[in-house]
Amino acid sequence: MKKLLVLSAVVLLAGCGGSKIQINNGTGMDLDSVTLNIAGNTETWYNVEANKSFGSNMPLPDSAVAIQLEWESAGDQWNMEYVTIDSASRAKTVSILFAVEEMSVNYSF
Repeated sequence: MKKLLVLSAVVLLAGCGGSKIQINNGTGMDLDSVTLNIAGNTETWYNVEANKSFGSNMPLPDSAVAIQLEWESAGDQWNMEYVTIDSASRAKTVSILFAVEEMSVNYSF
């Protein structure tokens, strides 16, 4: 029984492991959708609450690329673009905080 509990805990921790890209909705609004596009790879989340953080394991290229972030709330749409640093692919995590008029990207190595 102990082995089953330990194995279950390991599987749970692996499944909840940190994502390489952490995104935070700093708009102050509940959003209908958020779409992240990096070098042709796209991921979309739906019904994202204000100030909620969520993540992606989308790959980052070895060179600088544009991050495009689009979001929608109550029929209004916004988008932002940011160019990564050359070494973004080597970062342990890339944190993206976005708001209506700004986007901040931080790297943790």
